[in-house]
Amino acid sequence: MSQRQVLSHLVEHQKIADHDIDQALHTSKVYPSAHAWPAFIIQLLLWFGSLAVVCGVIFFIAANWQDMGRVVKFVFLQSLIVISVIAYLRLEKKTLFSQVALTSAFILLGALMAYFGQTYQTGADPWQLFFNWALLGLPWVIIACFTPLWLLFLVLLNLSLSLYHDALGALLPFGIGRENSLIWSLWLLNNSSLLVWELRRHVHPWLNQTWFGRTLAVATVFNASALAMMAIFSFNTSSFGGLLWIALMAFAFWFYWKRRPDLFMLALCCLSTIVVVVAWFAHLLENALDVYSLLFLLTIGLTTAATMWLKKLMKEFSHA
Repeated sequence: MSQRQVLSHLVEHQKIADHDIDQALHTSKVYPSAHAWPAFIIQLLLWFGSLAVVCGVIFFIAANWQDMGRVVKFVFLQSLIVISVIAYLRLEKKTLFSQVALTSAFILLGALMAYFGQTYQTGADPWQLFFNWALLGLPWVIIACFTPLWLLFLVLLNLSLSLYHDALGALLPFGIGRENSLIWSLWLLNNSSLLVWELRRHVHPWLNQTWFGRTLAVATVFNASALAMMAIFSFNTSSFGGLLWIALMAFAFWFYWKRRPDLFMLALCCLSTIVVVVAWFAHLLENALDVYSLLFLLTIGLTTAATMWLKKLMKEFSHA
């Protein structure tokens, strides 16, 4: 239970007097102290400054494209990557400054590969650029132990899969057609990442970032919901997508309710359930009169029921 939840529980049961609530908020560090603000501002400026430098380098090359020689462009980009790596080696490891330095090197690597591909025409398919970028930068991603960098790595893999399917068609075997092969591939990638995060987040403290797991969960549930919708409306697909969605929702509701309570995850599952159930009824009642009124009432009823259930769970979780 977080400090905020503990304090909320104490206030709700009148364990803390009204005139002491403000002091309790500062003592429990729910409200940041005066010393925490400079550290936050330093981190914020560090991120903004790093992104500004990286973007400035890319825009500088683009603006002076005609005036710079091929060798100058390569040397300029490679020098910045080397400087970023040297900065990481000189700084204390596993600190924000060193991780930002390696993240900057990873982003500059993508700029270098894009320029290399454009100069020598190494491939006509865009997916190769993002896949090779992720592959070559993987050692830095592993070394950095930095969740934002891992997220960027997964974004590149998702983008590579999407572009691969647009260019070359289905990736998965077993008779899965091109129409839903992309969604299956993305679901396998994101669901595997979420599973690894759940299994390893307590082993590696740097990985135990709630926002990271929830981002992976949003991608996983979105892909599973898309498969269920495709199965409902029969976009040249089989019913396996619907069965997968049912199994995933059943497991997610059990896991994030009984095993590891997480209200956000349950709310996400409720949203997916509402969307898929309404879509299923829309398909069944497509020829019925006043179908939109029925779907409107169904949506209101499911949303109300989900809200009441989640509010009840919120109280249970706060008392646990």
